[in-house]
Amino acid sequence: MPGPAPRLAALLWALLIALGPAAPARASPVGTADGPGDVALAIGVTATAATATGLWLRSRYRRSEAEADGTDPGGDP
Repeated sequence: MPGPAPRLAALLWALLIALGPAAPARASPVGTADGPGDVALAIGVTATAATATGLWLRSRYRRSEAEADGTDPGGDP
């Protein structure tokens, strides 16, 4: 039995939908995000996320020392 977590999540979503803002969403532009600072921030955040992902993948799928030397740990040449 998974416990009360799915029921609680469903209840919270139902409350969010029922008690959410009554005003319709606006589709008009609020401002621009094309300034040089915004572009630099987007590039920096993207580069940081890519670096963190690469380092995480590298640590997760690191080969053992025997495989790095070119020898097969199973004994096959």
